[in-house]
Amino acid sequence: MNGIKANLLGLLALLAVSQMVSANDAVASLGAGGIVIGKTDAIVMEQEDLFVSEDKIRVAYVFRNTSKEAIETRVAFPVPEFPENPEMDLGLDVNSSNPMGFSVKVDGKAKKFETETKKKDGMVKMTHHWMQTFPAGKPLRVTHDYKPAAGGEAMFWFADEERDAKIKKYCIEPDFAAWIDKTNRPDKGSVLSPTYVDYILTTGANWKGPIGKFRLTLQKKKADDKISVCATGLKKVDARTFVLEKTGFTPETDLHVVFMHQYKTGQ
Repeated sequence: MNGIKANLLGLLALLAVSQMVSANDAVASLGAGGIVIGKTDAIVMEQEDLFVSEDKIRVAYVFRNTSKEAIETRVAFPVPEFPENPEMDLGLDVNSSNPMGFSVKVDGKAKKFETETKKKDGMVKMTHHWMQTFPAGKPLRVTHDYKPAAGGEAMFWFADEERDAKIKKYCIEPDFAAWIDKTNRPDKGSVLSPTYVDYILTTGANWKGPIGKFRLTLQKKKADDKISVCATGLKKVDARTFVLEKTGFTPETDLHVVFMHQYKTGQ
């Protein structure tokens, strides 16, 4: 029996975009996520290993087809929707056919993919996709990476409604907020500049059941950078790296990370 084929249009409906624009000299953050597969009750995700930094997102999956027959389905990576002629920096190459530098490997070998681009009302919807066979009763390892469309501000704005919104979105704790207030003092030669990275965890969950083993790794550029994210159970591994591990995990919220850099004026 031939495999089950999914419709790409159904995958495109799962595209989600997270956009955040900050107050001063801002760069918009566009949230992408992982790959999306066609709806199936036979494929389980045994493992997901997610690495997030300001410059790279890497996701390594282990899928398993629990049925007795091979399943062939469309696999897609939706690029966040963006304006055809943006008025501000979006943190991605809008003139490229691969604006996030997406690449994918299946069982350790590079996988070719096609790209579908649609333009409507000044907006661009782009999707990388390929047909994938999931062998019966066997694991399939899929790894992909890309450069996130990170956002940022030349100087962190942390007042009025923006303060409350950022505290909620990035789970900024009182001690961290107090440090921000004390440190973000341009008049005293100290400036904080954030980088924002969004990752969509909640879409594309078309596999069977929860994720067996989930691992999230967050890595800072420098040891003295600060980081804040809504994630219970995050543990510090070293001066730059934090790890969260869960079993039987079903994502209920997306991931929003702020990496905070401190600068001295004139440097």
